[in-house]
This record gives sequence, structure tokens and C-alpha cells, in this order.
Amino acid sequence: MNPVRPVLDPRRIRAVEGTGLLHRPPAPGLERLTRLAARLLNAPVVLVSLVTGDRQVFVSQLGLPQPWSDAGETPLTHSFCQHVVDSDAPLVVSDARENDLVKDNLAVSDIGVTSYAGMPIRLDSGTYGAFCAIDAEPREWTPQELEILEDLAAEIALEQAAREAQESSATFRAILTATNDAYLSVDADGVVLEWNPAAQNLFGFDREVAVGSRLDRLIIPSGAQNLYSDALFPVGDDGLGTAQTGERSELPAIDRHGRTFPVEISAQVTRTGVRPVCHAFVHDISARRAHQEELRRQAELIDCAPAAIVVRDMDGTIRSWNRGAEDMYGWPAQAVIGRNIHRLLSTGFPKGLPQVESTLLDDGHWQGELHHRRADGARLVALSQHVLRSTADGIGQEVIETNTDITERRHAEERLSASESQFRVQFHQATIGQTIIGLDGRFIRVNEAFARMLGYSPDEMVGLVNASFTHPDDQGRAARQLAGLYSGEYDSYEHSKRLVHRDGHAVDAQVGVRLVRDADGHPLHLIGFVQDISAQLVIQRERDEALATLGRRNVQLEDTNHDLEGANQLKLDLMGMLSHDIGAPLSTIMGYGEILTEPEQPDVVTSAAAKIVRAAQRIDQLRQNVLAMCSSDTNKLQAHREVVGLRRALIEVVEAAETDVPVTCPEHVQVLVNPQHLQQIVTNFLTNAAKYGGGATAVTVTTDAGSATIGVHDEGPGVPADVREHLFERYTRAADAGAGGTAGHGLGLHIVASLAEANGGAVGHLDNRPTGSVFTLRLEAAY
Repeated sequence: MNPVRPVLDPRRIRAVEGTGLLHRPPAPGLERLTRLAARLLNAPVVLVSLVTGDRQVFVSQLGLPQPWSDAGETPLTHSFCQHVVDSDAPLVVSDARENDLVKDNLAVSDIGVTSYAGMPIRLDSGTYGAFCAIDAEPREWTPQELEILEDLAAEIALEQAAREAQESSATFRAILTATNDAYLSVDADGVVLEWNPAAQNLFGFDREVAVGSRLDRLIIPSGAQNLYSDALFPVGDDGLGTAQTGERSELPAIDRHGRTFPVEISAQVTRTGVRPVCHAFVHDISARRAHQEELRRQAELIDCAPAAIVVRDMDGTIRSWNRGAEDMYGWPAQAVIGRNIHRLLSTGFPKGLPQVESTLLDDGHWQGELHHRRADGARLVALSQHVLRSTADGIGQEVIETNTDITERRHAEERLSASESQFRVQFHQATIGQTIIGLDGRFIRVNEAFARMLGYSPDEMVGLVNASFTHPDDQGRAARQLAGLYSGEYDSYEHSKRLVHRDGHAVDAQVGVRLVRDADGHPLHLIGFVQDISAQLVIQRERDEALATLGRRNVQLEDTNHDLEGANQLKLDLMGMLSHDIGAPLSTIMGYGEILTEPEQPDVVTSAAAKIVRAAQRIDQLRQNVLAMCSSDTNKLQAHREVVGLRRALIEVVEAAETDVPVTCPEHVQVLVNPQHLQQIVTNFLTNAAKYGGGATAVTVTTDAGSATIGVHDEGPGVPADVREHLFERYTRAADAGAGGTAGHGLGLHIVASLAEANGGAVGHLDNRPTGSVFTLRLEAAY
């Protein structure tokens, strides 16, 4: 069985698609690296290629011919880069037509790929594609060129890592801003480093006040400093602060107004350099503490409440009839639902029904004694409490009526029945797990919520040993806490532990246990409350991991920024060298050359000197072009325009170029343009006509509404149709546009296009008739 090629590995393909680069515009950083590689390697085509299972996508490209450039991708039948992914190594090809690995690849015949040098792009320890340079001619790649290409490929990984760090940082900042939990971070000295809006709301201190302050001066009550130190920077086996994963601390806190309240803190310690930083989420648990106390109190009331509970409409129609009411009055629920309670029970009111209804409407509640008749005809006296509330749909009102038989003969029986009824409702229908455990450690009763939590039915669990469902690693601590309960050190306790599910996996749970005693103080049984907190712990662990990831991403981002600053400084140094170190010698050469062209010199000297001056001027023009190109990478060219008489200006340009070309221009035409830019653009057109078109034959000017168009004509071979679309693009060389010309650097026409745009105009190309070209410059007319 043949192994799967790395390029077809589904995990690698998912990772490539997960970068998010396949379906977004090219990143500016990638485009800069692509342009830099093209300049340093003098390569006509440079690609940043990410390879999927059936194609390669160019997330940045330069010089690729049509239609591949617009498509932005090719199938693998046209891909050399797939071999870089398969081998996870550079691929260097001097002549693809003679290379056994790629000679049959359709990129050779369809795209014109002859020489190729590609370096792996690695992210997250995988190879996602290749950074490659391509030439249409055979080429021997030098070690220095391959080293440049490899270094730039590594920069691609850093650029992607920086973007991920920025996105991760922005996402985490949004989470911290939106979360309802207070978040703060402090260093080992207790100085606050971060403080989110929820922390501001909880403690009352603005972020500007909190950040930079010591935590013990903000939220730590007197005497609790050591508790916070242990919770935020616990000491591990190595003597350093380490995070206690899965453990939470409940501590007292104080707010800006002096209110002391309990909080729950979940902390994670990370390190920046050698100094630890604690990231903590703080939650106010005052309501939870109060709710727990209320639940405890209500449970005790349910255990002893001798009540029948009836829900009825204001007109007396019964809607709900609990077991206590059935036992108290002898009527089953199915027999009384929908009937009038007052007629059913022959209710006797102390001051009449209207008085009860009036009090209910005014105060929302009524309490008093009522006389009722049971189903068997017996009369009883009930202590009745009525509470008025809105119905579930919020439209109407209903009355909750709680009645207790206070007839001496039935008092004890009705009290027990109502209490048992309420307990069963609370116990069996509760969404939180509840258990009753005997003194022998076996389950006496288990509700549906607890049994379902562990994969059993309630009947299956009755009689089983409670300790057998506790994870072995937590049994020791559970036994110690139970011993403290029996010894009277406390009435109840709450802790988190792991329970064992029926299928063997662990269930994280928050457990509360209370010991019930008889009237003499002797233990009767245990009551347990159990809540599954597995999902909550997963969220906490993910949050802690996000904090750690943020720290790592920040370090990577700092390294990337440092490298980008170095690259920018290199560009500035190169511009300085072109401007000064080359400009100064050129000025000297042209100056002495002009002296040697004076009339008193011999003809042979003046002729040679004139050639020197012209050559120096061409070099200076090239220097100006390169400087203009570098400037256009960082910002658009700027032009100070003024009103220029076009005919006189064109004659001066033709004379300065030492060409004998007729100028046809109406005398009155004026344009808005920078004079130096006009001279540079027209001179470039004249020079190109001399190099590739046999020399310019005419300079013409035509006008229309609001503009004037300059045309430089030649009668040379013209520009091939497949080159015209790219004629004014960077690195399109004039030698490619006409036979017999001398290859240029591919910058002149691109720069004059940029100069024309800066002056509010545009350049273009037309066919001359019958042969040749017309290069045009359109400018805004001045009136």
C-alpha cells in the first residue's frame, strides 16, 4: 500500500485552509516581501504559493502572466511547488525542460516556467506551500540568491504569526471587555497590570486608578493579605509561583465604599521573562451564599411544613391541588381540578369572602382561619395563607393558598402529610442532584437528577455504597470532611470532587453535605446536594489556556516588530546611498564632462566628453527612477503643479534631448503640471523611441474639453499585443515590447505613469499608422 503524499494529507490541507489566507486580499507584508525578492533576485516572477489537495493558491504574486495572474491559482498539474511540500525541502531547477521531476509539468508549456527556485513555507511545524522565484530562461541560481529566498520564506512565517497574535490579542481583549466576570492581573509585588470593566463595576475603582496601584490598597481587607498571596501566587515544589489548575479560592473582598463581601477567584500564573504574572477572574458570590442559605432554610421548612398548597383563580377555580391538599380534604386532584374551592369545601370566612378578596388585591396577601368540610363530611379548621401573583403567561392573576389543618385531632397527621408531599416534590423534581444517605454509607433515596448524572436509575442506586462512586484520588479528603461533620466541627460542608460514572469516566461535581440529627442531637442520616460542573471546568481550563497563549503570542509579536523595523531601516539606508553616495560622483563626472565639451577642446575630446556626459545623465536618470520607485512603495508621489505653456516647454524638451523632431502644438495651449515631471515623462518617451522605435518622428498636441494630450510618435516595429496590458507596470522591460531594443530595468514607464497620476493625468499607448507606436500623456488644461 503506497503511503499518502504529504501534499494530499487531509490534516495538512485543513491547516492550510485554516490560515484564512486563501480567501482574503493579499496581506501588505506578503506583497512587500514579494517585491523585495523580485528586486534582490532580479526575477521576473515571484510567488507566495499555498498548496491544497488539488491546486496552488497565490496569496501574493508578481509578474505572473495572464490568465493565471487574474485567476490567482493553478491546478496541481501546473505546480512545481507541490514537490516542495512533498519533500519539505527546497527545489532548485536550472532548466525545467531537462529536469526529470518537472519536465512534463504543464507549467513549462502553458506558463513558460523554465528555471525555478522554491523554499518551504512552514507554519506550526508543517509545510503549507512555497516561496518561489521563476524565470522564463535557463538560469543557474547562486548560493547567495538561494539564501536570500530562504530568509524571506522564513519572514513569511513570522508575518503570519504576527497576524495571528494580533487577532488572538484582539479577540481576547473583546472577551475581557464583554465578560460579566471581573478580570485583573497583578505582578509578584501585587501591582495591578490590567483591570476590565466588570472589575470596575464590582469594586468601584476606575481602570485609570486601579492599574499601577497595589492590590492590597484596593480590594484586600485588613488581615487577608496572606490569603490572597497563597491564592494568586501559590508556591509549588520548585519554590516558585505556579497555577493551581481546577482549584478556586473563596476570599473576602472590600469595595471602594467599604462593603466587605465574599468572592470566588480563579487564578492562572504565567511568566514574562523571569517575573511571574497572575491573571485572575473574580466573581461576587454574595448572591450564591445567600441563595445557599435560603435553600437550606427552605429545605428545613419543607421538612416540617404541615401544609396543603392549592393554586386557584381569583374566582375560586382550582388549577393545582397538591398531595397535602388531597390528604387534608380527602379529594383527589383529578376530581377537583376546574371546580370552585369555596363551594367544594363549603368554606366559612371569618368576615366574608369580599373582605378576603379586597385585602388580596390591596396587599397582595391574606392570612386567617377558615372552616372547611372534608370529602367525608368532617369539619376542620385550617390556618390559611393566600398570596396573589401573576400567572405564568403574565396576563392574569392567581392565588397560592397554603392551608394547614389545625384541628387538634388531625394536626399531627396533616402536618406529616403536607411535609412529605412538599419534600417529594422538591426532592424528585429538583434539577440538582439530591441524595439521602444512611449512617452505614448506603443510599436510602436518590432523585432522578443525581441518578441520571451517573448513568443509573434511582431504583438501581438505592442500597449501594456512596463512597464507591467517589474517585479513588478524592476518597481520602471526603472521609476527613465527613469525620469533621460527625464530630460536630461543622453542621455541613461543600467541596468539589470527582464522581465515577457508570461507564467509567469521571464527572466533576460540586457537592454539599448536611448531617440531620434527632431531637437529642444524635445523627439520623445525611442529605447530599450534587451539581455537575464538568462543563464549567472545561470553560475555565479553556480560559486559562487562552491567557497562556496570549502571553506567548505577545512575545512573538515583539520579535516580528523588531525584524520589520530592521527591514525598513535597510530600505532607508539604500535610498540614502542612491541619493548621496551615487549622486555626488555623478555630479562630478557630468561637471568635468561639460568642461571638456567647450569649443576650445579638440574635436576628438569634445566628442568623447559628450558621450560621457550623456552616459552620466542616463545613470542619473536611472538613479532618480529608483528613488521615485522606493518613494512610491511608502506613499503616493506628490507633485506641485503650475501653469505651463505647452508648446514652448515641449520645444525645450526636444532640444535638451538633442533630437530633431517636429513639434505640432497650438500656441495658446496651457496645462497644469510640474515642469520637471513634464520634462522627465516626455524625455522618457523620446528616449524609448530612439532605443526601440528607430527614433521619434513627431511630437503632437491635441485638445478636448478640459484636457490636452501629448503624443510622441515613432515608426518602429510597435509593441506586441500581449505586452500592452502590462506596458506601464513595474518591471515590464522595453526590450520585451519590440525587437532589436536593448533590455532596460522595467522601471521607466512605470515611473512616468506614477508621475502622470501625481499630476492629475494619465499615460497611454496607441498604434501608429502604418507602423510604430504613439505614447501619450494626458494633462489637465489651464484656462
